[in-house]
Amino acid sequence: MKNASKLFFILIVLMAIGCKNETQNTPVLQENTASAEILVEAVPKALHKMNGATAFALKPSEIYSKDSLPKSKEAYCVIMDVALNDKKTSIVAFKTGEATFSINNMDLQFEKNPQSFNSLSTSLVEKAEKSLSQFTPATTREEPNQNQVKIYVLTGDNKYVYENKITELKKNKEIQDIFESAMTLFSESRKAL
Repeated sequence: MKNASKLFFILIVLMAIGCKNETQNTPVLQENTASAEILVEAVPKALHKMNGATAFALKPSEIYSKDSLPKSKEAYCVIMDVALNDKKTSIVAFKTGEATFSINNMDLQFEKNPQSFNSLSTSLVEKAEKSLSQFTPATTREEPNQNQVKIYVLTGDNKYVYENKITELKKNKEIQDIFESAMTLFSESRKAL
């Protein structure tokens, strides 16, 4: 309770300093009847505005509210980076349906994701979650080499990566399916431009 009265006093002093050049029409402070306990809760970020670097760097608690945090092995995001013909493409898909895209580090974001993204994005994340045993833990996100693909899966407790040459993907049906799903999502983004 002592801390609450100190905080209240500091708040009054800061307000008085900030308001010393205000006119006479300033509102009058009313008695504080609120609890002295201050709760700080993270505000979920706009997923349709996140590129791969931002999504990879944030913890799930910085993206989702406390009530919607993913479970430990539950995938909530897939980031696929592809380097082909001197072009680098990044596709970010969230389980909630949002998606963003980058071509040669230029972000393509939509004010609101088209409806066609929702099922494709959700399906992509679900496919990656089912194939998680083929991924290895990752602590950093690195650009793929030429003619290579890197697929990152972000879960409630860890980040995982699968990397291979694009020509080798067809040898693994599950990974090929994830790759094709991501490319279908990417082609939908091109139609939405």
